[in-house]
Amino acid sequence: MHDVTPGDSAHSTHTFTAAEFEAFAAVTGDHNPIHHDAGHAAGTEFGAPIVPLVMTLGPVSALIGMVLPGPGAVILGTEFRPVRAVAFDRPVHYSLRVLSVSPATGVFTCRVLAYQDREAVLEGEVRTTVRAPRPRPDATTGGRLVPAGARPTAVVTGAAGDIGSAVARTLAARGWDLALVHRGGAEDLVRDCERAGARVHPVTADLADPAAREAAAAKLAALEPAALVHAAAAPLAAGYREHLDVGYAALRDLADAVLDGMLLRQRGCFVLIGSEAVRYHPRGWSDYVAGKAAAESVLHGIDRHHGAHGIRSVVVEPGYVQGSYSAGVRPAGLGLLPEEVADLVAAEVADTEAPARRLWLTPDGVARFALDGRREDAPPAPRTASAAPAGAAETGTGRDTAPGAAADRVEAAVRTVLGPAADVRGGGVGLTAGWDSLAQLQIVLAVEAEFGLRLPAASLSGAGRFDQLCRIVEERTRA
Repeated sequence: MHDVTPGDSAHSTHTFTAAEFEAFAAVTGDHNPIHHDAGHAAGTEFGAPIVPLVMTLGPVSALIGMVLPGPGAVILGTEFRPVRAVAFDRPVHYSLRVLSVSPATGVFTCRVLAYQDREAVLEGEVRTTVRAPRPRPDATTGGRLVPAGARPTAVVTGAAGDIGSAVARTLAARGWDLALVHRGGAEDLVRDCERAGARVHPVTADLADPAAREAAAAKLAALEPAALVHAAAAPLAAGYREHLDVGYAALRDLADAVLDGMLLRQRGCFVLIGSEAVRYHPRGWSDYVAGKAAAESVLHGIDRHHGAHGIRSVVVEPGYVQGSYSAGVRPAGLGLLPEEVADLVAAEVADTEAPARRLWLTPDGVARFALDGRREDAPPAPRTASAAPAGAAETGTGRDTAPGAAADRVEAAVRTVLGPAADVRGGGVGLTAGWDSLAQLQIVLAVEAEFGLRLPAASLSGAGRFDQLCRIVEERTRA
C-alpha cells in the first residue's frame, strides 16, 4: 500500500471541450442538447451548454488512480454534491485531500473539491483503498501530490516591524519556511530565521505602491504559501490613502494571489494583525481605524466564500504592543510584548481545524470570538480583584452583576487606569485629569475585563462620562 497519511492532498486542472463531449456522448449515448446545443442552452438558466455531471467526475478518478493513493486504487464508495453547473472551455480545478486512514482496513476517506472561477462546482467524499499497488508514474495525468509532512511556507508582511519580525522568528522556530515582505532593513531577521532552519524568501516591496504590490503578489503566488500573516501597517500619522493601501489593498491583492494554491490543497490561513482601536475609535485615529476595518472586510469575504473549503480567516486584536511603532502614543510601561502576539499567531496558523475567529489579546489573556463578534469561550481573567458585595448572587463570572453594584466596580476599574486619587464619579473624557481618548481606551478594556463583557463599539461613542459608562454596563449585564 502507498504510504498515505491524513492531510495528504493532490490536485489537477482540466478544461472540458466540445470535442471531449462528443467522445463522451459516443460512449454513453447521452446526447442531451443542454450539453451541446448552444441555441437550446441559451434559453435555459445556464445560458450556454454545460458539462454533464458524470463527465466532471473523470478527473477525480484520474487523481485517485494515478496520484492519491495512485495505481492499484479501487473506489469503494462516493458521495458527490453538484454545487454549480460546469461550463465548457474554462479551467476546472480539482482537489483531493485525505481526511482519515484506517490502519485496520486500509481504507482512505478523502474530501473532493472542484471549483471553476473560484466558485465551488462539486463537493463530496470518496472512500478508496489499494489493491496490488504499483509505483506512481513519473508523469501522471497532470495531477500533483502534496504530502502532509511537506514543510509549509508562511507569508509575513511588515516583516521588519515589531510584530512582523517576532512572528517571523516564531514561525521559523516552529518549522515554517518564510516569505518576508518588507520595505528594507530585514537582513538580520533573514539571518536569524535561516539559522532557525527556515528557507527564507525576502520580498522587498512598498505595499503602498500598486506596482510593487503586483510584483510582490506574483512572487508570493509562485511559493504556494499555506498562511499569510498581514502585519504591515502605515505609520500612525499617515493619511487615509496610505492606511487603506497598506492595510486593505495590500491584503486584498496578496490574498487574491495566494488563494488558488490554498484552495487546491484545501488548507490555508489568513491572519490579520488588527487592533482594538477598531472597536473604540480613539480621537485622531480615524485613518488608522479605516485601514484596519477595511482589511477585516477582506477576511470576512474570504470566510464567506471559502471558509467551508478549509480556508481559515483570523483577526488578532492586541492592545498596545511594546516597540517603536506605538512609542509615540503608548503610555509608559504599558503594552504587550511582540513575542506574545507572535505566539498567538503561530498557534492559530498551526490549528487547521479551528473555525474562523477574532482574538482579543490583552495582558490578562486571550478572549475568542467568532469572526462576526459572537463570544466563543469564557472571558479573560479579570484585571482587578475587586470583591463582590456580601451575599451577592453567583453568576457565570463568579461576580455580582446587579445594577446597584455596577457603579462601584466601574469606579474600581477606572481607578486602575487613572490612579486612586482621580475624580471618577463626576468625571469623564476632558473632565478628569488624565482621562483623555487614550486613557478612555484603557478604561473600556479594564471595565470589559472586570465584568467579563464585550462592549459594542456603537455604544461607546456615548460612554465618555462615568455615568454613561455605568449605564451601558448595566444594560449589557441585564441583556
